[in-house]
Amino acid sequence: MKIPLRCLFIALMLMGISSITAEIRALWVTPWGITTPEAIDEVISDAVTSGQTDLLVEVRYRSDALYTPNLHFKDYPNNEPRSHVLKDDSFDPLAYVLENAKAKHLRVHAWVVVFNATPTLPSLVEDNYIYKNHYDWITYDAKQRRMNSSEAFGYFVDPGIPAVQDYVLDVLSDLVQNYPELDGLHLDYIRYPSSAWGYHPISQQRYENHRVQYGPLSWNEWRTLQITGFVERCYHRVKEINPRILLSAAVFSDYKAAVRYYAQDWKDWLDKGIIDCIYLMAYSTKYATFVEQLSELKEFEEDERIVVGLRAWDQNNGSLLPSNRRAYHGYTILDIARRISYVREQEFAGIALFNHGGLKQGNAWDELMQMSYTPELLLEIDSRDPQFSIDISPEELGDKFAADIKISPNGRQYILGLLIPHEGIWTWELWDTSDQLLFSCSRHYPKGRVSDVWNGKTQADTCVEAGKYVIRMYPENSNYKYYIPIELRGINQR
Repeated sequence: MKIPLRCLFIALMLMGISSITAEIRALWVTPWGITTPEAIDEVISDAVTSGQTDLLVEVRYRSDALYTPNLHFKDYPNNEPRSHVLKDDSFDPLAYVLENAKAKHLRVHAWVVVFNATPTLPSLVEDNYIYKNHYDWITYDAKQRRMNSSEAFGYFVDPGIPAVQDYVLDVLSDLVQNYPELDGLHLDYIRYPSSAWGYHPISQQRYENHRVQYGPLSWNEWRTLQITGFVERCYHRVKEINPRILLSAAVFSDYKAAVRYYAQDWKDWLDKGIIDCIYLMAYSTKYATFVEQLSELKEFEEDERIVVGLRAWDQNNGSLLPSNRRAYHGYTILDIARRISYVREQEFAGIALFNHGGLKQGNAWDELMQMSYTPELLLEIDSRDPQFSIDISPEELGDKFAADIKISPNGRQYILGLLIPHEGIWTWELWDTSDQLLFSCSRHYPKGRVSDVWNGKTQADTCVEAGKYVIRMYPENSNYKYYIPIELRGINQR
């Protein structure tokens, strides 16, 4: 059954569009958890059976790649080498995760370490790309002493150096452009190592020039300006390349300390709209401290954009089961379950566990899942109203169609905009005017306004020419299709 475009358009105008489900349930997955297909299969299986919604997969550990740099396009220079964690140089962990996790309806975020550039072990530091090629970028203290790798989990590059920001931004842009299936980019170590650092001569000179040009500014305000400026640049770059990508960041849960010591003013990022979601690193083993920090954050009235990250590892690399007498500060899965309940009571956007590998020690994973992630409990949680919704009126929609397509700012891809009536697996197909199928793509889409990226090539790997075409769009297991006429302009195929 064909549904005319006009009928579809009217139906979409009248419905309310929900953008976030009742609860985000995420897992941080370290590089050591994605080194082989078998390891990734285990992560995905655990995520699916426990009702997780998102995987935060660490693919840039310390200026290295657990993916393929410049996989298809080379618009953004990226010379970072394959990670030392990988033993099989031909294996692309990110591509494998995307192919297999997306098929299970899991959202995948590329977790990237931003300003922490090297490991701590001297043998690994010597071979590190940044250490070998850009040693002059490493930050200084106030006495003009370059930092040591053992002082803050590795050498940090200085965010006050423009070349540093340009370099990192290109690396992240390459990831987003060449892996369009990604749902998100997740920033980690988006900060200074502490208040003692950031005194690189280039940054200090820029600080003095800024004060002359714009007036008084404290040193920490200057440092904060560097971090926030990078987040803003990253947000706009990511949205230009792929507007459906969510930008998130792992941040300190003690907001005042985050600003004072690390120049990480994440509330300002939320206020400015230059971050889609933040993941609190609420890792205190003291429950009173945990509750106090979350209570203070309730005053920000940003609950729907705050996912609470919970400590899920043992300091001694042991099991988190209550039977482990060596557990750090007595912290076990009982403490994690208690925190999960509190987060749900407070109605934050969701819960993230750091990390999957830490919970797998001694069967702690299975025990926690039986306490906090049973199917019955998750069904009750997901039956709640979404955290927030966006109601789009006919006036706001104006003359927009149910699907439109435009060329990305770099001129190398098409960006397809869709309005999805209900969440599920949808297929969109491109047909020419002679009723020939040129391209087909099936994905799991949320309800509402979504964007997708297409390289402009047919299934036969030929380039689609400019002209008039028809998009046919239909949900899984249905007997009807939406027919939507569009017009394509040519893109650059290099």
